[in-house]
Amino acid sequence: MSKSYTSLTSEIEFRTALDTVLPLAGRELLIFDRDLVSLKLDDSLRIELLTGVLTQNHNCRIRIVVHNPLPAQQSAPRFMKFLLRFSHAIACRQSPDNLLHLADSHVIADDACGVRRFQHGQPRSALILNDPSYLLPWRQRFEELWEVSSHCLSADTTGL
Repeated sequence: MSKSYTSLTSEIEFRTALDTVLPLAGRELLIFDRDLVSLKLDDSLRIELLTGVLTQNHNCRIRIVVHNPLPAQQSAPRFMKFLLRFSHAIACRQSPDNLLHLADSHVIADDACGVRRFQHGQPRSALILNDPSYLLPWRQRFEELWEVSSHCLSADTTGL
């Protein structure tokens, strides 16, 4: 498959691109988003795609950085159940308050494919396929965010 960059201008195109990228993860899926709402990870199709990734690739890991985990905790029961089922393969962190101004979002599969939303709340985004060099700065940025973020979105509901 050759390199590809596709500009997207609608929510439908964004979600279709997301559904294209999610199953491409064989080693790792990196997700950075404000609150996971626009990604609609609680949607049954996305849960199915994510479940397929983790059941077909037992060594695959998902790492998520969010600004605000509350919408997922309060309004995404399928996603929280998914987190509980695959807690061994998923880690979630919350960015510090001084980074709340970051308004983009990205999902990167195996450093080669991704979906990037340029501005939270705006549909303008891009689908990038088979282009690790294009995604490298976003991978590096994710790693920097990961390092300064703290654990969140535990699927454990015992409170102990």
